[in-house]
Amino acid sequence: MTMKRPLVFYSVSLYLGCLFVLLFLDSILAAALVAAFFLIILFFTLEIKAFTINVLFFLFGIFSFCIYFNVSIQNPVEIRIVDSKNYYFIGDFKGRKIILEGKTKGLEEGQKITKVYGRFQKNFDIENGFIGNYYLTGYEYCKKDLVYYSYKFKKNLYEKFKNIIGKDRAALVMALCYGETNYINQDQMKNFQELGIIHAVSVSGFHMALIYEVLEFTVGLKMAVFVSLFYVFFTGMAAATMRSFIMILIFKLSSVFFKEYDSISSLSLAALILIAFKPYYIVNIGFDLSFLATLGILLYSKAICRKLYKLPEKLAVSVSLTLSSQIFSLPYIAFTIQNFSYGFILGNLFLIPLFSIIIVLGNGALCLYPVEILFKYICTIINFIFTVIDGGSIIALKLCPGVMYLKYEDGLMAIALFTAIVMYKKGYEKFRHIPAACVILMILRGYSFFTGISFINTDNGEAALIKRGFNKVMICNYNYLDANWIWKVKMQQSVDKIITNPHENFVYNLGNGSYLKVNENSKAHMEVTLNSKNKKFKFLLNKNTKDSKLAFDGEKAVFIPKMDIKDSSSYVIMFNMLFKLR
Repeated sequence: MTMKRPLVFYSVSLYLGCLFVLLFLDSILAAALVAAFFLIILFFTLEIKAFTINVLFFLFGIFSFCIYFNVSIQNPVEIRIVDSKNYYFIGDFKGRKIILEGKTKGLEEGQKITKVYGRFQKNFDIENGFIGNYYLTGYEYCKKDLVYYSYKFKKNLYEKFKNIIGKDRAALVMALCYGETNYINQDQMKNFQELGIIHAVSVSGFHMALIYEVLEFTVGLKMAVFVSLFYVFFTGMAAATMRSFIMILIFKLSSVFFKEYDSISSLSLAALILIAFKPYYIVNIGFDLSFLATLGILLYSKAICRKLYKLPEKLAVSVSLTLSSQIFSLPYIAFTIQNFSYGFILGNLFLIPLFSIIIVLGNGALCLYPVEILFKYICTIINFIFTVIDGGSIIALKLCPGVMYLKYEDGLMAIALFTAIVMYKKGYEKFRHIPAACVILMILRGYSFFTGISFINTDNGEAALIKRGFNKVMICNYNYLDANWIWKVKMQQSVDKIITNPHENFVYNLGNGSYLKVNENSKAHMEVTLNSKNKKFKFLLNKNTKDSKLAFDGEKAVFIPKMDIKDSSSYVIMFNMLFKLR
């Protein structure tokens, strides 16, 4: 078989080459199986020449991944400071990210420190591209170059915005327009997440496309490409921004050289370039979501738009873009971050256009930074747009359902539904039963035929989760300073009702003569007594002991150890008897 879109094959081969190394670090058998399966498929489906080229890209992926992470740092070295955290700095060493600790006093973002001495320790964080920790013992001087002054300029720009439009709105402008998310607080991020527009917070492909369109309209093709490239560097060279710029550049070059533009091949080439230089992108959530959302838009937005022909054209286009971007993103979200907002349609339809105005105005303010009067005038308009956005956000948050916690099963069901639709359209009619089966499974998964009880014990609080039918109630004990813990548990466990810090001898009726009684005592933060068929079970949620069982008033009481929210101890009452599930 000949390759219609060879760049798609090459990018997949490169991706799987990097993935092979990642799997190899965890399981040699899994890595070998993936490699063998992939190469066998290629061998029997492609011509020998095409097979050889793809094998070379596969090997190059392995080489690229190993070269990036297997590096030793010999004193003295040069390191660029790219970010600052509370107790450490993030540095760039020959295109690789390292954590800087030790004698970091006086360091600033953007500085290039030379003749650096210290001790390097490998400590891989593959998802974020960190190769290890470097403990500084000293450095001779800091070089203040163009990169340093660009960081300094962004800090001054933030201060100037803050003095005119306030701290919170200045933080949003810096994130929306220039990719600086360090100033945004958790409440703002939470609102963006609930509205399903978290992609608008930092500079992404959407921002790049918007900025380029405005530039091309105002200054022409050549200058637009040059300024866009500068914008990519200025905003931190995020994966999504680089992807968008590469695709725009290829599209414009194809028109200049009178070549046919293929969007899927363009997307594949962007992936090929980015993974070759940053192999850790294969497990980077932002990178993967950017490409999956773009792939969904390229393949299905036009088809969805045709189905929405009764809507006004602009509204149909906006809805189709929003829906198509979720086709491949949703299963990936279920397997990774697992937080999904059903309010993404409202957020993208009504708030993204307003944020687009902010992006254009914010970058306009950047160009007019030296002209005080014009800068303040643009800030006044930005302030007014934010007022409109605040009002729209309040309404949207009330209309939008809360953020939903997705599980692996949800991702598998989404894949099954998508596969069924595609196969049914290709003429395989038997696949029409899969959507109905998925709906039934979802209903059965959400319904509990027997009363289930799960115990959660963490540093932030303790809780008993009771599930009966479609209802889930949480009885919890926590410190009011850890209120975010409640929201996290509610979201992940899909809790319908919360009973917080119940009073002494609180009783919750489970039916059929069974009840759950909550007490406070000196030996446990929360003591839960469960009566079931004339038998009494005591569960102690305490984090001061590691014993699995301990004596309590002459009886044996089950101790629930400290654990992660996902690793709760679960029980079920069947026929008025208690059984442990995990």
